[in-house]
This record gives sequence, C-alpha cells and structure tokens, in this order.
Amino acid sequence: MALFCFLGLKFVVCFGFMSLSHLCPLYLSSDHRTLLKSSKKSWLQEVYLTDEVSHLNCWQASFLDPQLRLEFEGFPIQANEKIVIYHHYTNRALAVHRHLFLRTYFGKEVEVAAHTHLDSHKVEKPKNHWILVTGNPRNDFSTMLDLPKPPAKDTQAMEQAMDLDTQ
Repeated sequence: MALFCFLGLKFVVCFGFMSLSHLCPLYLSSDHRTLLKSSKKSWLQEVYLTDEVSHLNCWQASFLDPQLRLEFEGFPIQANEKIVIYHHYTNRALAVHRHLFLRTYFGKEVEVAAHTHLDSHKVEKPKNHWILVTGNPRNDFSTMLDLPKPPAKDTQAMEQAMDLDTQ
C-alpha cells in the first residue's frame, strides 16, 4: 500500500485519487498544448512544476488494466505496482519519452509530457506506465529499487548439495 505523509497527516493513495501531485511543496501541472506552449522535444502537452494551487494540478491514478478500472476505483494502490496517471483537466496520461533527452543543470534527463500513447487495442503503451516507489525502512538504501537483488532461490545451496563445481 502506498502511504504518504503530507503536513504531518498520513494518508493512503487510492485509485481515482484526485490530487496526486499535492504531495510536495511543488505541484505537477499541465495545460492544453498551444503553438507557444508545448514540450521542448516532442511538441506534446507540457508538464511542469509550479508552486501555485489550481485546477491544472489535479492528477488521477488509474488501474493498469482498462477492463478492471471501475472495479479497482477507490482501492489503495499497492507499492511498486504499475499504474497510469491521468491529468484530470485534459484527460491525457503522463508519459515518459526515453529516447528524447534534455540537458539540464542536473545532467541528462528524459522528457516527460502529457499524452496518451495507445496501441492497436486502445490500451496504454509502456510509455504511460508508472510505479509509485516507496522508501526503504533500512537506512543503507534510499528506495526499494536500490536494494541489491536477492540470490536465486537457493541455487548455490543446491549446487553444493549435489557436489557440483561452480567455479
């Protein structure tokens, strides 16, 4: 379950949660694409951070499988589960373009825009899939993705039991 703490209040993020970007002092915003206002590389709907509260800051988490979205409405989002994040005002999904790089003060970054990429079955492509990663309770690593991978299910123990030379 994805549990967030904001201004000392703890709450669970659920599918259909309307203000997903209100988790920090900055808000994730987006507005319709115009000739003067669009993302730099893909020319799609721009996504940006702002400190102003408005209707442009509302995002909604949806279940990955479109046939089960209504059934999961209101249920808590499990940690490390793939979801689709929709902008409530424009109804466009948050997308990452891994092939479009931007150079910033922080180094090389990929472009994030608001656009729903659909396949031939009208299902969102992996560009629109997101995962809410929770913090790690251990102090050695910052997130669960930074943990070292566990060894395969007792492969070494089985090889040693069978007296196989692994070197």
